[in-house]
Amino acid sequence: MRDTISRLFLFRFLWMFIVVWPFYLLAFWLWIVLFLHFWYQLILGKRNAWMWGHHKVFFQYIVDWQSYMSLLTDKRPAFWPY
Repeated sequence: MRDTISRLFLFRFLWMFIVVWPFYLLAFWLWIVLFLHFWYQLILGKRNAWMWGHHKVFFQYIVDWQSYMSLLTDKRPAFWPY
């Protein structure tokens, strides 16, 4: 059996130029949530489940894309995590 590679596999890194803009928007949104969550924790002394969930989803999304772009997996992550 012969292994074949898609031609698109060779240009996978170019996909990052398209995906980086939603990353920036999502990172900016996360920065706002992080800032608010910091003050929420400072004042109330506990985490907010909704804000903490945003952190987890964002960082899992970034890890999924990093593994895809590093050619560690063939499964492309969803374009938007939400």
